[in-house]
Amino acid sequence: MKLAKICLLLFIPVFAFGQAKSPDCKCAASIYAARKADTVFQLPGNVSIASCGSEEKNIIKGKVLFSEFVLSVCGSDKIIKFWDAVTICNVKTLKGALLVETLVNLPVGSNMKYKETVWTTERIYFSKGKLVRDSVINPHLPKYTASQVNYVLSRYKHTPNANNDVTIELADKLFISIVSGSPKAKEYLVNFRKKFTTLDGVYQEDYDSLMRMLQLWERSMVPPAGNL
Repeated sequence: MKLAKICLLLFIPVFAFGQAKSPDCKCAASIYAARKADTVFQLPGNVSIASCGSEEKNIIKGKVLFSEFVLSVCGSDKIIKFWDAVTICNVKTLKGALLVETLVNLPVGSNMKYKETVWTTERIYFSKGKLVRDSVINPHLPKYTASQVNYVLSRYKHTPNANNDVTIELADKLFISIVSGSPKAKEYLVNFRKKFTTLDGVYQEDYDSLMRMLQLWERSMVPPAGNL
């Protein structure tokens, strides 16, 4: 499981910029990626945004994803943002905005198999000549059925204390069970280390990432104060 380092519900006016499409679109100079554009996305107002960095073509068949890359408005001397090597993104245009969907490998496929799933969507667009970014947690994460949740809760009781793939897969399934509405799954995941005392290394890192995801998910589900 991979987690992007994001801020929930960002609203960031970055800089004022707009120009006609350039046939020689490059990214702004940075320490993160070469300036040559791999892909150029077109937004309204003849604004072009370049992606420079790595393209991933073997994760989802027939789809080009992005990792360790920057986005930059063509002609600008500043990058918009850098996404690191552990972050996998799907980038596309929709309704006048550029959408950067961060993917996380979660057990939400057929028979609870792992599947690359949209975790956050960052929207990049122009408003009154200013580039704006906002980011939200995917409110439509796939959920488990009641029987699937019960299966996960049962597996928690019978899974031995070990530091391996089986242990962290259980943690991932508990997370989806929480998203599916199970208070018991949250109790198990929050107290996971009390049972799985040998958790260490990459599995400990994955668990810590999962807990950060849980915090962001719960914050995203809290209604604004004005709606209380």
